[in-house]
Parts: sequence; structure tokens; C-alpha cells
Amino acid sequence: MADGSPTPATAPDPQPATTPTPDTDTDTSADSDTEPDPDRVQDRRDFARELSLLRDRAGLTVRQVASKVGAYGAHSTLGDWFAGRGLPSTASRDLFTKVLAACGAGDAAQVERWTAAWRRVRRAPGPRPTGPEPYRGLSSFQPEDAAWFFGRRDLTEQLVARLGELKAAGGGVQVVVGASGSGKSSLLRAGMVAALRAGALPGSADWPIALFTPGDHPSAALAAVRRVRGAGGTGGTPAVLVVDQFEALAWRPPGSGPGPAALMRP
Repeated sequence: MADGSPTPATAPDPQPATTPTPDTDTDTSADSDTEPDPDRVQDRRDFARELSLLRDRAGLTVRQVASKVGAYGAHSTLGDWFAGRGLPSTASRDLFTKVLAACGAGDAAQVERWTAAWRRVRRAPGPRPTGPEPYRGLSSFQPEDAAWFFGRRDLTEQLVARLGELKAAGGGVQVVVGASGSGKSSLLRAGMVAALRAGALPGSADWPIALFTPGDHPSAALAAVRRVRGAGGTGGTPAVLVVDQFEALAWRPPGSGPGPAALMRP
């Protein structure tokens, strides 16, 4: 099982587009002669006003901020922050820090002041959700997030059925491809892996599953492959190896570590 990024084949459809937030939203703007000051923030409206003022001082639109931080599909989310319709979640803390840096508030002292303001607003009195936060921002859904993973049931069932066919054939490789940001990692993790662990296929709840991203440590990834292969293959028990971002191995320079062929060896 591998995840690459060519043209979509059996890939999840991109998440439905949200209505773009206009960059001209001025409901929470402050006096143009006022310097942004996170210490003034006491509630969500204050937070949006000061954050918008910081962006104005940088001479950026919401779309330009999204482009600078590499969050091309998240300008509506950022627009909600600037307009006071939403706050950064704990899952989007890193994105919030990047937004601050893009707007010229990237040094440690400034980030700490803005983070303190964000915490004050999140602790402010008022109705608050009593359950876990279901949204993951720009992060992928994990197997433990399966209860919050919606809209991919058909694709999950197709993928699980394909694994059933591979098992019947004695094993094999299934590649999941799709455009960047279309949800491949979430489909693999909160969809397929969670379904297998829940027993979607006969005996799959007991199958050893290795789920990893090669990153900068392909040798550690290869060790994980060998461990899961050692755990499977006894008594007819299959082992499932899920390689997220498989292209990180395929594009590795020669001599810099094991490549994709190493995963295929017995």
C-alpha cells in the first residue's frame, strides 16, 4: 500500500470547496493609525481586529497570506480568523505561527504574545463545546479519528475490498494516487487502517499493520517493514504495510539510503 501524488486514479475527491472569504472584510478592522497589539486582546472580536491590523500593516490580502504560508486551499479558514468568525484550533497552531511570521511577527517574543492572546480568547467565558474537537485543520485524520472521518465511506469500502482481493491472491501492492491535499493520508489512516482494525475483513482485526512515512529516516522505515513482515506470514496471517508519501523513497538521491525496491524484497 503506497501513497504517491500523480494524476488522480483511485484517489479521494478533493474536499468540497468552501465559499471564499473576501479580502475586503472590514467588520473587525482597527484604526489605520493604530499599531497591532496582542496584549489588547480579551475576546474573539479583539483577536480578529488586532490580527487584521497586523495583516494590514504587512500590506497583504488574506489570499496572499495563505500563499506565503503554503496553505493555498485554506484562505477561507484564514479569512475566518481575520474576520472573527473562527479561531485557530490546537491542530492549526503551527499554521497560526506561520501566519504571524508572514505578517512580520515571527520572532519568539512576538509569537509568545500572540499565543498568549489566543489562549486568553479560547479560555474566555461563554458556551464551549463539551466533546472532543472533530476538526483537524490542515492535519491528516489518524486511525483514532475514524469517528470524525466523514464523506469517504465508498472509497474506504473500495480500498478495503481491494485488500481482500489481494489477500485472496496471496498478496500484492495497491497504490493510492491523487492530487496534493485531496485527502490520501486521511483515507489511508482514518479510513482503511481503522476499518481493518475494526474487522472489516475476516480476521483483519488481528493483522499486523505498519503505518509510516519515510521522511528523512528511510532506514527506520525499512526496519518497520521487516518487523511487520516478521509478525505476519505465520499461520496464514497477512501483514499490511502502509507507506504514506511513498514518493519520498522514490525520489531519494542515489546512495542516500534504501529506495523503494528495498520494501519489495522478501
